[in-house]
Amino acid sequence: MCDPTPMYRESWQYDDSCEDVYLFCEPSSNTCAYKGCSNADYIQGWDLEKRPYPPRCGIDTYCPDNRSQCTPVVSIGSICEIQRDDECTGTTSICLNSTCFIKGAPLGGNCGADTTVYTAFDAVGDAIQQTIIRDNCTEGTYCNLDSTCINSKPNNAACLQDRECVSNTCSNFDVCINGPEMFRKIKAWLWGVLGACVVVFVCLILALLWFLHRYQSNKEHVKISKFFGDNEEFAKYAMMNDNDSTSTIADSESRLNLPMNESRASVVYLTTPDYVKSHTLTTKSSSAALKSNNNSTARFTTRENTPDV
Repeated sequence: MCDPTPMYRESWQYDDSCEDVYLFCEPSSNTCAYKGCSNADYIQGWDLEKRPYPPRCGIDTYCPDNRSQCTPVVSIGSICEIQRDDECTGTTSICLNSTCFIKGAPLGGNCGADTTVYTAFDAVGDAIQQTIIRDNCTEGTYCNLDSTCINSKPNNAACLQDRECVSNTCSNFDVCINGPEMFRKIKAWLWGVLGACVVVFVCLILALLWFLHRYQSNKEHVKISKFFGDNEEFAKYAMMNDNDSTSTIADSESRLNLPMNESRASVVYLTTPDYVKSHTLTTKSSSAALKSNNNSTARFTTRENTPDV
C-alpha cells in the first residue's frame, strides 16, 4: 500500500511513498506498480539486468511526473503539472500556475506569471536558491510587475531574469548577453586573417623543408667529392707503382737476355659512394700492390745473381 499524493523535493524533483526507482504509486489502487514510461534515456540507479528501461512517449502524449504511463496531452485551460509545458497541446503553449495557457499575450496586453524557487546544492554541499519567473507574453516581450507585456531588453542592459532579455540570457553580473547556444557570425576580415595565417604557416613549413633538403644535399655532395678525390689519388699511386715495377722487370730481363713482356696496367674504380668502404679497399689494395712488387724484385734479383752454365 502507498499514498499517491505527489511529493516534490526542494529541487522540485518528484517523489512518492513507494521510494523505489522501479515503482510508482497507482492512484486507483493505492499500491506500488512498475513504472510504464520515462522522460529521459537515463534513470539514475536503474539496473537493466533487473528490468528494461520504460519507453519514451510520442508527440501527442506525455509521461507524467510519476512515470505511470504515456498520457494524451491536455487542452488549453486544463490542469497541468508544475512547469510541464509538454503536457499542453500546441507548440506555443505554456503551463503557468498548473494551468495551460497560450504564450501569445501581445505587447501592452494583460499577462500572467508564475514564480518557482528551486534549491540546489553545490560541490561543497551549500544550498543555492534560484528563482524562475515565467509568463505568457509573446517573443520579444516580458510581463512586468503591472501584469503588462513590455519590450524585452537589448544586450548590455541591466536585468534580473533571463526572460527580460531579447537573448533570453541574463549573466551573473545582471547584464543581458548572448547565450552560449547563440550562433555567432564570423566577420569577413577574420576569415581573411585566418586564411593568411594558414598560407604563411604552409610557406614556413615548405621553406624549412627546403633548407633541410639543401643541408642534407650539401653533405652528400661533400661526401661524394671526397670519395672520388680519394679514388683518383689511389689510381695515380697505383699507376706510379706499376710503372716502377715494369721498369725494374724490364732491366732485369734485358740483363738476362730474356724476352720482355709488355705490362698493361688496369685501374678499377669503385662505384659505391661510401667513403669508409672506399678507404678500406684503398688501404688493402695498396698493401697488396707493395707486397707484389717486393716479391717480383726479389725473384728477378735471384735470377740475375744465378751464374750462367
